[in-house]
Amino acid sequence: MAAAEPPAYGGAAFADPNYNGSCDPEVVWNSAAGEWWAFYTGRRATREQGTYVGNPIGVAASKDLRTWRFVGYCSFDGVKGKPDNPDTRWAPGVVRLGDAFHMYVTYKDSARPPWGGKGRIRHYVAPVVDLLDGWSEVAPPDFPQPDPIDATLLVVGEELRAYYRVGKGGGIQWSSCPASSTGSIAGPWTHHGKCPGDVNKRSVHGHNYQEAPYAFRLSGAYWLITDPHAGLAVYRSEDAVTWTYQGLILDEPGSRPQDGTLARHPSVAVSGDRAVLVYHVEPNRPYPTPPAEQRTVRQKLSYLQVAELAVVDGKLNCDRDKPVEPVPPPAD
Repeated sequence: MAAAEPPAYGGAAFADPNYNGSCDPEVVWNSAAGEWWAFYTGRRATREQGTYVGNPIGVAASKDLRTWRFVGYCSFDGVKGKPDNPDTRWAPGVVRLGDAFHMYVTYKDSARPPWGGKGRIRHYVAPVVDLLDGWSEVAPPDFPQPDPIDATLLVVGEELRAYYRVGKGGGIQWSSCPASSTGSIAGPWTHHGKCPGDVNKRSVHGHNYQEAPYAFRLSGAYWLITDPHAGLAVYRSEDAVTWTYQGLILDEPGSRPQDGTLARHPSVAVSGDRAVLVYHVEPNRPYPTPPAEQRTVRQKLSYLQVAELAVVDGKLNCDRDKPVEPVPPPAD
């Protein structure tokens, strides 16, 4: 379904119209619709309990990465998407191969607060012409346990790479497998363990915890952005294997409405030499944060925001207060 006019979100780019809990975005160009689509976790923020479980995967759409509208919730294996579910899906990682899109989503088989128990990564495929209702599960990638979450997908040559967080000190890890341009993933996945370089070196970056790795290519280099709950940590690489730490971005409050605290869980839309960061903000959440079920509804509200990225002297920069100019469609 589509809304004729986007609702007013107090200055934010987008908020989920049911529970005001849009977070964990993944932005792709939907060529069939001629729009950017942001897949996101539909947290149930206006509930007193069960905010972080029973979540659907929602979709927001934009022609220019500035004005967004709600499209609906994804259907999986023919089960129509809805705001409340008996199971839980978080943090979709989405990539196009040929005429198919692949989604790797964190899945939990319950909606038991606060976190729904042990998680795993599920793999779904949809044709490019049906990215709302066309998702069907295929063989899982069997990423290392315990509790792998927040997979991001990156095509490097004839190889598909996945980066994700593993629980109990597993850090940010990566896996790879052959992938064809016709849309198939040949498999099996090869698991390489912790990302080499600075990503897992606390002595270098100082972060006790990181989640939500997001990998992309821009200005002749590969970039990995993570969420350490302290702003967004940036790493650069020449080969998307070994990463060098470059510091934090969006660790200072923005001046726009609903953007006055740390940026969280990012995605990046790239079109030519333009790149726009899409991230979520919980503008009323204090840091350090109370335990999940002690947070108030106001503290749990979550919005999607956008800001333009730029590479200056080999470093990734972002002015979150600068207005985003319209972004053209990416080249085929």
